[in-house]
Amino acid sequence: MSRADRIANAGKRTAKEAREAANKRRQSERRKNSNKSIDIKPHRHCVVCWKPISLEIEPAVCDDESCIENNKKRESSRKRLTIMLYLFPGIAILLIFLQLMSGGA
Repeated sequence: MSRADRIANAGKRTAKEAREAANKRRQSERRKNSNKSIDIKPHRHCVVCWKPISLEIEPAVCDDESCIENNKKRESSRKRLTIMLYLFPGIAILLIFLQLMSGGA
């Protein structure tokens, strides 16, 4: 095989790869454009199971009983943690302040 033949084959192979890449890019653009035509209504998702629910539902939990119970547990745990995050440093600061006021002995 001569040098000219190898160069010609390499050129053909490169052109073929370029055509395939262009076709893939066109197909992905078509898929993107076809997805835009789908009309999705405004919604939010259940914070537990991620099912689509209406925007007006507050708290953002679906009608499933297990989701409602799970959300109640999470909320009570979150509230308890918030109280502890403020209460414990407050107590520590109060104790330091009382120790400083009593003379720091």
